[in-house]
Amino acid sequence: MPERVRLGIVGCGGATQVMYVPVLRHVQGLDVTALCDSSTAALDRVQSLLRFAGPVYQDFDQMLQAARVDALIIATPVHLHRDQVVKAARAGKHVLCEKPMARTVAECDEMIAACEAAGVTLIVSFMKRFDKSMLHAKRLIDEGRLGTVYQLLCDWRGGQFALGPFRTESPPWRTSRETLGGVFQDHGSHTTDLSRWWLGEITAVSGEFSLVGEHWDVENSAVGVYLHEGGARSIHLMGFAHKAIREVYQLDGRLSTLELQYGPPWSFASTDPFRMTLYEHGGRVETDLTQYHEAVLDVELTASGRYKRELDHFCASIREGTRPLTSGADGRKAIEVVNAVYLSAHLGEKVRLPLTISPDLECIFREARRSRG
Repeated sequence: MPERVRLGIVGCGGATQVMYVPVLRHVQGLDVTALCDSSTAALDRVQSLLRFAGPVYQDFDQMLQAARVDALIIATPVHLHRDQVVKAARAGKHVLCEKPMARTVAECDEMIAACEAAGVTLIVSFMKRFDKSMLHAKRLIDEGRLGTVYQLLCDWRGGQFALGPFRTESPPWRTSRETLGGVFQDHGSHTTDLSRWWLGEITAVSGEFSLVGEHWDVENSAVGVYLHEGGARSIHLMGFAHKAIREVYQLDGRLSTLELQYGPPWSFASTDPFRMTLYEHGGRVETDLTQYHEAVLDVELTASGRYKRELDHFCASIREGTRPLTSGADGRKAIEVVNAVYLSAHLGEKVRLPLTISPDLECIFREARRSRG
């Protein structure tokens, strides 16, 4: 592997523009050498933001054949991930794949197998594990500041993915059955990974979901309840609504409660930290534990930018040949749990993990749409 990693970006839409573009210049030993997107407008936008004068492609296969790249960021719709990651691995490219990793466990297995066979690194972009607020929460849990944590509430609702006539602000692919999952696949991938990281492995799942409005073929409102090893429970409440975004994590321990809260901006598109409050002695004592950022934005991005840290880790994993913190196995587990939520809702019963059957997600959502009328 050369000293500098040559990076290609596949998918130049909003995710790339707000998440990766601002930090790329702060990542040491990384050079963007190619861009790919089917949209000329998206390519033009990222070219302008990066002041990029290198080759651009509208065809993924052509990019793999012609571009001089060692690694790829794949930030495309979820239904494209399996084929693109498998092709990238067979071409000898390391991959950072945006979450959700894929639509099904079988797709995840194909991606993992291809990367292992080619000896390339596969990291799934659970960037919250690189977020300084989430890392501080992990430290507090591990240090015993909360006591034994018995419950986690993840409440992530609201935002621009609204209902009815306001749906024009949501990307059409996210509302389509082709994704085999909606809000719970999207946001729930993050909260599922966080809950595993904070509380341990998930052993059983209960779920319910709804398709609200006329134009959704996958769920836009859902709740999942997980049982973790050791007896802790996590509740995951997801949904799009006619209100500003609300993202809250409440960790209840026997000694204290920790709350992390964000909104109304989207956390993924902002450098501001989560507001963190520790509640002790029955709530009579409140302590502000917010991990405030540096006054100078470039200093903050260099020191603590979650996407910058993630890309640093990706490059280090490539150079050192080490297993990444958020591997394909972690991405697979999140999708297994998300699929179990859909299956639980369909069957009307609790589902044990690991899954012993592969749920027919297309059928599940088709029936849900039909019952909605």
